[in-house]
Amino acid sequence: MAVLITLELCTLWFAITTLSSVRSYVNGEGLWSKSQKDAVLRLRIYAYSHKEEDYIAFKDFLKVPLGDSKARKELLKQEPDIAITRQGFIEGRNHPDDIDGMIRLIRNFHDVSYLEKAFTAWSKAEAMMSQLIPIGEKMHSMILDGAPQVQIDVQLQKLASMNNEVTKLEDVFSYTLGEGARWLEGIVLKLLLTLSLTIGTTSIIITVSVSNGIERGIKAIIDGARLIGQGILDTRVKVYSSDEIGQLATSFNSMTDKLEKNIHDLKVVEENLTREKEKAEASEKVKQLFLANMSHEIRTPLNAILGFARLLDESKLNKEQHEFIRTIIRSGDNLLVILNDILDFSRIEAGKIIFESLPFKLKDILSSAYNIMQPKALEKHINLTYQTGGDVPAVLIGDAVRLNQILLNLISNAIKFTDNGDVSISVVCAEETADDIVVEFVVKDTGIGIPLDKQDKIFEVFEQAINSSVRKFGGTGLGLSIVKQLVEMQGGTIFLNSHPGAGSAFHFRLSFKKAKKKDPFAPAETAVVERQDIFNRIGKGKKVLVVEDNKINQLLVVKVLKKQEFEIDIADNGKIAVEKLEDGHYDIVLMDLQMPEMDGYEATVYIRNMTSPKKNIPIIAMTAHTIKGEYERCLEIGMSDYVSKPFSTTELYSKIKQQLEKYEAVKQDN
Repeated sequence: MAVLITLELCTLWFAITTLSSVRSYVNGEGLWSKSQKDAVLRLRIYAYSHKEEDYIAFKDFLKVPLGDSKARKELLKQEPDIAITRQGFIEGRNHPDDIDGMIRLIRNFHDVSYLEKAFTAWSKAEAMMSQLIPIGEKMHSMILDGAPQVQIDVQLQKLASMNNEVTKLEDVFSYTLGEGARWLEGIVLKLLLTLSLTIGTTSIIITVSVSNGIERGIKAIIDGARLIGQGILDTRVKVYSSDEIGQLATSFNSMTDKLEKNIHDLKVVEENLTREKEKAEASEKVKQLFLANMSHEIRTPLNAILGFARLLDESKLNKEQHEFIRTIIRSGDNLLVILNDILDFSRIEAGKIIFESLPFKLKDILSSAYNIMQPKALEKHINLTYQTGGDVPAVLIGDAVRLNQILLNLISNAIKFTDNGDVSISVVCAEETADDIVVEFVVKDTGIGIPLDKQDKIFEVFEQAINSSVRKFGGTGLGLSIVKQLVEMQGGTIFLNSHPGAGSAFHFRLSFKKAKKKDPFAPAETAVVERQDIFNRIGKGKKVLVVEDNKINQLLVVKVLKKQEFEIDIADNGKIAVEKLEDGHYDIVLMDLQMPEMDGYEATVYIRNMTSPKKNIPIIAMTAHTIKGEYERCLEIGMSDYVSKPFSTTELYSKIKQQLEKYEAVKQDN
């Protein structure tokens, strides 16, 4: 009997210590989970606060799972080093008194399926956690480098995905430990039942009492774990005693309290992040509105500059005067392209700029860039030259405006950083096929040069070779970044050769299509005749109401329309336009949008609601507003078409002719 009682006591001791070890693993899993959640939380906070202490806190929280990982990997060896294992569990913040039991549990029951399954989940969770460190390091590097928040948000999305997977594996680990506890319970109950039958009634009573207590406590823990796994986080396990099972239940409740608090804190942080995101989006809208208004204010005078310049280009001028006028037009067109890029800078970052593919004379581009930059070169007594290799075709097919923008940026940069000497532009053929040609452009100067260690950064946004360059030479550091983007977005390459004090040479290569005809360009006089033939006095007998508050733009539109013999009437705002339309006869209305008293939108809605047939008169919007969605808005309120400022006379004539023909067809049908 004494042997049986001793055996029974040993069995009880074994069960209790084993369950205590299970409890230790449950508690350790809670610490592991909390540290993982705290690390994720700190990394999320750091993504928006950019505070180094948040990143340091993130790394500190990772010490717990890293310590447990060290212990687990050591225990998987055939001859594990107990000292290393113990140190790993201590680093994982496990209680020193629990560590021996945890080690024995793994060594004695490592072949049990439940523990294998639990350790498999643990291993997968560690593999997922290992991704957290490079994510954190990459985010830390991006923040130190000043990366845009959009790129940091991509890392946060990876973080959220990883966190979800780790949470699932934590649930699997907890659930598997519950299964193992139930298995162990069954083993213990069987042993105790066998011993109790042998010892007698007293032993049976004692055994049943102990078994019931263990069963009740473990069942409560298992049920609680199942409910927690189902997402019912307010679940708490009833504590029936102060023994190991009671401690396990208490630890379970403590773990649940911390888990619930962590999830609540995460929700609070997410709500705060959402509010901050909304504020950032509102700020972005304000910025876009400012850019749209700025664009409108620049486009209005630019419309007059380009419009009158084109009228001069169509007049009888000598060759030199035509060259000057075309330089003005190209410069205005270039300014218009840059203005469009500023208005929608996100397109540049996303690589969504649309490149044209039209024939152009390379000599005209080089001559235009030379004429624009020559005054700046003369101011600094710099000799500016350009030359083209004989193997480069005179006519290429590509985006002349973007090429001109690249050259102007590089030439301007070369002149700015050169105090004396020369700036030269050379063009040679790099590669050639039957249909295509790769042209290499070189802009070389005798300026200050660029140190070798700065050459990799010179094309980055807001970067200049040396800090003193900003004070001495000015500039924002955007020019070379834009050049690099424009070259690479067209499939080209750019590089430089430079030494301090010996000047710099910027090389870029672009591919162009070859023109099929030898010279697809006609002289300017012929072009004017062709335009007149296409739109030969389309305004004869037609009366146009021009609604425009800007006097210069009024004069420009009148000059353009009179070339086609239109009869013209002017209204300074929408209110006057409505009154004139009610009292007089007009065939078409050209409507500005932004005007005092009554703007173009209000005037159009008023006209379309008139009861007379005049409500169907064609209305073409003429506006410097080019914000996305403006064209659709104009059509939605009833306008017939849309022309943006600065406008092309050909486009304006074409749209007027088209709308007049439609209007005549409608009147005949009625």
